[in-house]
Amino acid sequence: MQLKVLTPVLLAFLFVFGCTKEVNQNTAENEAIQIKDWLDTMANNNTKVETTTTGLYFVTQTVGTGATVKAGDTVTVEYTAMFLNGSVFDSSSNFVYIHKAAGQRMIQGWEEGIEILSKGGSAVFLIPSAKAYGVNGYLAIPPYTPLLFMINVIDIK
Repeated sequence: MQLKVLTPVLLAFLFVFGCTKEVNQNTAENEAIQIKDWLDTMANNNTKVETTTTGLYFVTQTVGTGATVKAGDTVTVEYTAMFLNGSVFDSSSNFVYIHKAAGQRMIQGWEEGIEILSKGGSAVFLIPSAKAYGVNGYLAIPPYTPLLFMINVIDIK
């Protein structure tokens, strides 16, 4: 399982956030604080965080080979989705979908992030709420909640 390559730095970060006082995540101000804390922790641990022009943060774990994911590709991934406190809210070891197909749309941050990866590539994405479930939240995900996704691209067809 490629997600086992998760760096000790990220695991340490999750431990630190998991042991800290819960922050009311229902405001844009608190979300900004959480994102800044995550970025500061990564910088303090010399972990290179890249940012797309639209504000998606990511840490490349493994560089894949071949072409990156594009609209219409059938993509098989392994992923873990969690809150910044380390609580996992979703995961799959063999999720197959058609990228950007009608009726199979993913959150904006996923769709943008997956296009950075090639087959065999993996990354950790910090997805701000504006690229996830926004001001309304969704089911167990409160409004203004940034999310971490660890994604490994198993196959692209």
